[in-house]
Amino acid sequence: MHPDPVKDPSPVLAALAFWLRPRSLLVGLGAGLVNGLVGIGGGLIIVPGLMFVGRLSPREAVSTSLGAVMLLSLMALSLNLAMIGLHVSPLGAAALLAAGFAGAQLGGIMLNVVSQRVVLILFAALTLFFSGHMLAFSAGWVPAVVDVAGEPPLWGYPVVGVVAGFFSGMLGIGGGGLVILGLSLLFHTPVAGGLPLAQMVNAVNAFSGVLAQFRSRRIHWREVARLVPASFAGAALGTWAALVLPANVLRIIFALFFLFMGLRMLRRSGAAAP
Repeated sequence: MHPDPVKDPSPVLAALAFWLRPRSLLVGLGAGLVNGLVGIGGGLIIVPGLMFVGRLSPREAVSTSLGAVMLLSLMALSLNLAMIGLHVSPLGAAALLAAGFAGAQLGGIMLNVVSQRVVLILFAALTLFFSGHMLAFSAGWVPAVVDVAGEPPLWGYPVVGVVAGFFSGMLGIGGGGLVILGLSLLFHTPVAGGLPLAQMVNAVNAFSGVLAQFRSRRIHWREVARLVPASFAGAALGTWAALVLPANVLRIIFALFFLFMGLRMLRRSGAAAP
């Protein structure tokens, strides 16, 4: 007897039914696109997407997002290295990651001391200033803070890393986008040139979060598996766009994205507890 195609679907049909959910595809594609294009981990899209599509609680959505961001950032990093290359010092990259880890520890300590409202206002002010500076530079209105030719000096990596790590520890964000903002502000490093560093930071921070949440059983790997294929496609598209778009256009896209984030944080600070 032939199996009933409805009650006993083939493995191929079962796999297609598992992955081809329109909402999951959109969430994964959007997260991958921003990850590959502007170096943001993708949690800003994945977390609300999992709450809406997967019906997960906020804590489960955040924990599951860490697993997806870890895999997505590693994939985006591989694509960046293959298509764009590493245009920064490997020693500087190692110093940035080490300083970012130390900064995240300091941020975690300060989180218990400083009020949430102060943290949000400080982060909003920082991102609004950085994004405004990027827009002004794109228009040719301001010079670089530190005038260097080529890649940033070695001392610049730990400076940017510790600031990005500090806010990562205080706000629970990946920190990769702040690395690009810092390098652009200080040395006017092109966004595409800082993408590999941003992906490294996102992958390391997400891996740390996965280890911390692994025993909690809040990471829904089934949902991660649904998001990963579409997010990989989005990361490839975003990396390609970062490669072909003019440097100033990419700066404007990145600056507008963080301008929106800064305004959103400023709005949240008004409702945050003192």
